[in-house]
Amino acid sequence: MVEVQELESGLQNRSIFFEMEKYNSGRKVAAVTKNLAAALLLLPLIAGFSGNLFAQNYKKAQWSRVKMDSTWNCSTGKATQVIDKYRPSVDSLLLPIGSTDEELTSYPPEDKLSNFAGDVMLAFGNKWLAENVGADVKADMSITNFGGIRASMPCGTVTSFDIISIFPFDNKIMILDLEGKYVRMLMENFAKRARVEAMGGVRLKIDHNQLVECTVAGEPIDDSRIYKVVTIDFLLGGGDSVFALKYASKAEDTGLFMRDVVIAHIRELTAQGKKVEAQKDGRAVVIKEKK
Repeated sequence: MVEVQELESGLQNRSIFFEMEKYNSGRKVAAVTKNLAAALLLLPLIAGFSGNLFAQNYKKAQWSRVKMDSTWNCSTGKATQVIDKYRPSVDSLLLPIGSTDEELTSYPPEDKLSNFAGDVMLAFGNKWLAENVGADVKADMSITNFGGIRASMPCGTVTSFDIISIFPFDNKIMILDLEGKYVRMLMENFAKRARVEAMGGVRLKIDHNQLVECTVAGEPIDDSRIYKVVTIDFLLGGGDSVFALKYASKAEDTGLFMRDVVIAHIRELTAQGKKVEAQKDGRAVVIKEKK
């Protein structure tokens, strides 16, 4: 016997509930869908839950309107138990970790949020190198992709949830040893496609697909020098066509995700009584052909 019921809450959000009892086993199965047509399409599948998906072991379908009330919306249900299990950790993401006086956005070739990301990576790289390699070892540049910055930072209160929304991917921070000729290759590739990624420690100018100016750590690129580059594992693998990083002679995995580094940085700013601030400073200028 199959019973199909239309669940109604007010005048909208109707669903079809159906329950079947198998003749041969007495077992029951239930499902909910949004309309009667879908329910009738699903009935043959439900009928075969014993293994035969083409079984048609039912005589008729009956349906009626059922008002949605506490009988159906039970606060002690399993869904509530699952939600309650994760509620403390989710709620903690909504606690303030810092603040801004303006919305920070991220658009190529440079913007306030992308510059902030590049500068945070560079500062983290310097700290990590001092703690793990030597106090006199510094990061020369940082690079992450604009595609990995998925939202703006809101004006006002900033929460961990905001940062996770901005950097949702599991991108780990890597520190590379990269020969100067490959740093130049990276910048020339940016020029060819007239698009750069978010960077720190770099200033460049691209004019009609030509790299006309570029400095790293305040100096022109030295092809034979080994540069310390702070980046993410996604780009190290050639993501977003950033292939030059694959030539790194050494790659150290810091074990930290981009979002966690940014959250820690904002917490430090707050502890110092500072807000999140960032500027467009002309670090990346791209002049394109007029269409």
